[in-house]
Amino acid sequence: MSPRRRSHLLLHESHADPTQRLLVAFEQSTYIQPHRHPEQWEMIIPMRGVLALLLFSDNGHVADRIELTAGSIPISQITVGAWHTVVALTPSALMLEIKPGPYRVAEFLELFPPENSPDARRAAEWLTSAKAGDYWQL
Repeated sequence: MSPRRRSHLLLHESHADPTQRLLVAFEQSTYIQPHRHPEQWEMIIPMRGVLALLLFSDNGHVADRIELTAGSIPISQITVGAWHTVVALTPSALMLEIKPGPYRVAEFLELFPPENSPDARRAAEWLTSAKAGDYWQL
């Protein structure tokens, strides 16, 4: 596992492919800064463990929290432009991510610390238990 505490396995041949498909393996303490894809929807399918998908308002409040358990909720689709992140609720988790290509860089919700910053670990812990209406504060 990388210092980011997650690993990607690309299932598509290049960033130019019309469909981007990847497996993402998580350790429980990984942190993915809330972000959005302004031109792409994104589909998440839990393959192992339990994940929480958190959706945010433009001002950083948690708008929704959806727990995704492998084998019970087969799919979650994130709409174009929705702020979101995913956290592992079990020691490890695996998901299949699908979105239209070509690859585009995500926009990050700047209210949250960047990955690998001093506050990232605290943000990861907060996200694990955050619920609708909660608001992150440094």
